[in-house]
Amino acid sequence: MYVKVNSTRHTILGTFRFGCVYKVDDKDAKTRKVTKSLMEGDDAPLKRLTAKQVQAQKTRYLDLTGPANEGAGETADVDEEESEEGGD
Repeated sequence: MYVKVNSTRHTILGTFRFGCVYKVDDKDAKTRKVTKSLMEGDDAPLKRLTAKQVQAQKTRYLDLTGPANEGAGETADVDEEESEEGGD
């Protein structure tokens, strides 16, 4: 599912920025819970787009689906030794 952001929102999935189009996994319960509430109402912050609409407008989008994004929003473990050494 593709969504276009009409108003910036900070969610548990991350920040949805105004004017951006995101591809989200609507089969994921956490994603569905967030996006459903943001797509309700006349002046909803998110608007659902079809794949045809995205292709017809040649819109670039950010893909928030798939295993590469499973840890999105979580802090990464950084080895302090590596970060302190710098690029000598």
